[in-house]
Amino acid sequence: MSDVGMDGIRRHENVRIPVGDDTVAATRYEPLTDGPSPALLTYVPYPHQDSITYGAYDPLNRYLAASGYEVVVADMVGTGGSTGFVDEPFTRREGAEPAELVEWLADRPWTTGKVGMFGKSYGGITALDAAAKRPDGLDAIVPIHTPFEGMRNAYTYGGLFEFLTIGMDWLTLMQALDAKPPSNPEADPAAMTAWRDRLDRLPDRDPWLFQFLDNDPHEAYWDDKVIPVERIDVPVLAVDGWRDPYIEDTVRYVDRIDAPTRVLFGPWRHRMPHRGRESAVDFRRQVRSWFDRFLKDEETGALDAPAFRVWTELDGGGTTAGEWRGLDRWPTLATAGDDALAFALTPDGLAPPAEYDAGAVEESYEFDPTVGPASIDPYGATVAPPVTNDDDARSLTFDSPPLETAVELTGTGAVSLPLESTVADPTVAVRIVDVAPDGRGRLVTHGAVRGVYRGGTDERTPMTPGEATELSIPLAPKSHVFEAGHRIRVGVGSSLFPAVLPTPERGSFTLRSRPDDPAVLEFPGRRLDRVAFDDAVPMAPPDDRLSPSPERASGSASWVTAREHAAGEARVEKSDELRVNLPHGTLTREGNFEASVRRDDPGSASARNELTLTVENALGVFEVRATSRISRSFCRVRTAVTHDGDPVFEQTWTR
Repeated sequence: MSDVGMDGIRRHENVRIPVGDDTVAATRYEPLTDGPSPALLTYVPYPHQDSITYGAYDPLNRYLAASGYEVVVADMVGTGGSTGFVDEPFTRREGAEPAELVEWLADRPWTTGKVGMFGKSYGGITALDAAAKRPDGLDAIVPIHTPFEGMRNAYTYGGLFEFLTIGMDWLTLMQALDAKPPSNPEADPAAMTAWRDRLDRLPDRDPWLFQFLDNDPHEAYWDDKVIPVERIDVPVLAVDGWRDPYIEDTVRYVDRIDAPTRVLFGPWRHRMPHRGRESAVDFRRQVRSWFDRFLKDEETGALDAPAFRVWTELDGGGTTAGEWRGLDRWPTLATAGDDALAFALTPDGLAPPAEYDAGAVEESYEFDPTVGPASIDPYGATVAPPVTNDDDARSLTFDSPPLETAVELTGTGAVSLPLESTVADPTVAVRIVDVAPDGRGRLVTHGAVRGVYRGGTDERTPMTPGEATELSIPLAPKSHVFEAGHRIRVGVGSSLFPAVLPTPERGSFTLRSRPDDPAVLEFPGRRLDRVAFDDAVPMAPPDDRLSPSPERASGSASWVTAREHAAGEARVEKSDELRVNLPHGTLTREGNFEASVRRDDPGSASARNELTLTVENALGVFEVRATSRISRSFCRVRTAVTHDGDPVFEQTWTR
């Protein structure tokens, strides 16, 4: 099946490509030009014809095809319309499969033999993974918002499980997509057969939620889920955002790649930069320029840009005030030298370590797992950056005096904390807050660590209760200016709920800071006499050609936080609705995700998640309902599928 659009391309659905013993379902966007063209591949586990991202990605695919590229979007083996089955996610087969697709594309008579890969999140993972396999046809990649160590990065925060984004939202989505039928089954019978085969095999596989919860980050389950990015030898345009969970991953994988790289860091959540609510930029044209340089050998200036282009946040942490700048490298404490600032945690607040000459801090903190909802800026919900004061009131806080001159933080910082814990595996969380003159705080950056993983996630090393321990907590990369009159606040607590799942023990820790052994906040940065940057770079607004029409996709989302004071319980709820008009029907998504925890019991953290996908096509109405209940003592996953109201599949898994 194919169609010719007004944009001068032909869209071929139901393309089937052999990969090993399986066949991959794909859509090909063909440019209507003379002769062969370079090819671009996206390889994801989200059904390409009808996924929740269709309304955003179909226009991007058309844009690149209209720019002279054969664009192929393929379902990962074991997902969507492809045959096969996925027992575990993020294994190295997810690099071998797209590498084989790259070679297949390079060998087509309608391509020039040059292939690029691009994609966001999972699409970025497969791009990195394929590049590490070094297929001959691959010439450049563009990974966007991408982790690279499998979901060992579900434990991004020092070994703590990423509860909201992964445990609640993403795993529920993947549970539903496992059971979702193809949207156009009449045109692709093989996809319908693959779907039925998948349903037959699902009852015998542990849900991915159980796999993640059953395996701590040091365990062997994660060993084959780490991409050897140091093997990548093709040019990489790496992209991420300050409000995305994987900004630290991007810094780390770029540092390991010995090939031309350019990095773009903006204020975004987990969204494409040309669609970012905070500061949408001309990203599609930049992607085209990158591929034009390395797949068409055109001198586009793609390598003339600075190594890092970053958005420096102004106005106390808002989402729209800032400046684009160019850096030769990403600053860290190891490389910053004199361009670093330090603040000791003293009885009077934050002060330069050299000025800390009297008094000692000895603050005991009873674990409070309800800290976090006032600091979370969730993607998938359009909300203003929250005011952190409610979390600050439940943390140990240390403030600087009002700043006489502005202070810039640009780089990756850390907080060192000498403390004693009453338990062997505490959660220790740090938040850096910009406090405006009116007293409102907004999160700048943060970090957290499980006590047993304070030295890294390769092995567990329990802390000795009652024994002094020095914890170094890395902070998420950021570029931000604390403006004159504002204060810098360090908040220390035991939770970033619901972003991460706190360790379950009740207990406390005692923070100690003395002039000869201070607790210290350090970050690459400087004091500014005026807020102006000699390294500012231009950034154009989005190129809106071939953007989605309002009729293609519509939806809404909400984010609600609440505190029940009598019971001391914190609750959050994220809900969303989305309707996508497809070429052959409609797809509707309705999700609701709730989490709660009691102040007196970190082990009480729990979540209730529900996601319904409704597919309307020529065969009728299919509904997939995925639910999960997560707690320390009980987990239940249930998937049910109906067709025109009649049961097709139902399975419940319980831990």
